[in-house]
Amino acid sequence: MKQTPLHDAHRKLGAKFMEFAGYDMPLQYTGIIDEHLTVRNKAGIFDVSHMGEIVIRGRDALSLCEWLTPNQVARLSPGQAQYSFLLNEHAGVLDDLIVYRLSEDSFMLCVNASNKDKDYEWIRKNTKGVVTVEDRSDDTGMVSVQGPLSGKIMAFVFGPPASSPIEGLQRFCFASVPFRGRQVYVSRTGYTGEEGYECFIDAADVAGLWDAIMEAGRPYGIKPIGLGARDTLRAEMGYPLYGLEFNDKTAPLCAGMGWVIKMDKGPFIGRDPLKAIAAQGVPQKLVGIVMSGKAIPRHQNPVMLKDRVIGEVTTGTYAPSLSRGIAMAYLAHGTDTAEIGIDIRGTRHAGTVVGLPFIKK
Repeated sequence: MKQTPLHDAHRKLGAKFMEFAGYDMPLQYTGIIDEHLTVRNKAGIFDVSHMGEIVIRGRDALSLCEWLTPNQVARLSPGQAQYSFLLNEHAGVLDDLIVYRLSEDSFMLCVNASNKDKDYEWIRKNTKGVVTVEDRSDDTGMVSVQGPLSGKIMAFVFGPPASSPIEGLQRFCFASVPFRGRQVYVSRTGYTGEEGYECFIDAADVAGLWDAIMEAGRPYGIKPIGLGARDTLRAEMGYPLYGLEFNDKTAPLCAGMGWVIKMDKGPFIGRDPLKAIAAQGVPQKLVGIVMSGKAIPRHQNPVMLKDRVIGEVTTGTYAPSLSRGIAMAYLAHGTDTAEIGIDIRGTRHAGTVVGLPFIKK
């Protein structure tokens, strides 16, 4: 398995590891529930150096990004970012990603770890115009600080607080800031629903940044956070995960992501199939289910309407903020959800269909 540049730091902190996207990654340190509540109430730091970074530069970089993704990249000014997708010709999701506009003719696509090689090849295959496409994943380290106290911590790291270059940084914006003679891209996109920051830095320097954040966060109760709590945090917010809520046969409209799709911006890959789906009406929608008892649903558990299977769980987990099991599932439009249930190991457990997210932030 691959290791991130912070692997030794995780081992010294007593992390329990798991394989994820070919990497040996920390699953937890003090426990998933404890780490989850630390992020909700204080602040936590995540190693996300396994994520992919693909940089597109050149005279035609903007037009290529518009062709590759369904959101309107031209609306971005340098220093802004947007959530988007890579779609195939049938409007299936190859990946969800964040597009960062570094300059007028330079963009960075932050993609999922499990898809970065596939994404890079897809982009190269569909490249046109005067551009260069570079996979910077192995040369880039990335840490994320999330939680209501994260702003105080980050201000000290890049401070002093009163004149910190990240003071006032808005959601889906980023800045290039100095750190010990190096430049760091600090952004505010997040995957937990909390106030938070992501830092992109050269892989060789990410350990020093991690240590500085841990030291600055000590008075605020910062803790390292593993993949287990990262998953429960995003699930409570109803954020989709590629491979569960999305795959290459899933149209993003079914997941309630119509706000990402800009049909009128001009041609992009998957546009015509998306227009047909929108005209016909999406056949299913992604919903949330909160369990009535103590049962905890899991991925692929059948969703029941009385005694009939009407779907299956995409994400199922325990929500520490609700002290309940929660699930996401695709159900046909117009489904009567009054007597919904989830089959867990042969026993039907009642649940209530709710709108996403499960918690309001």
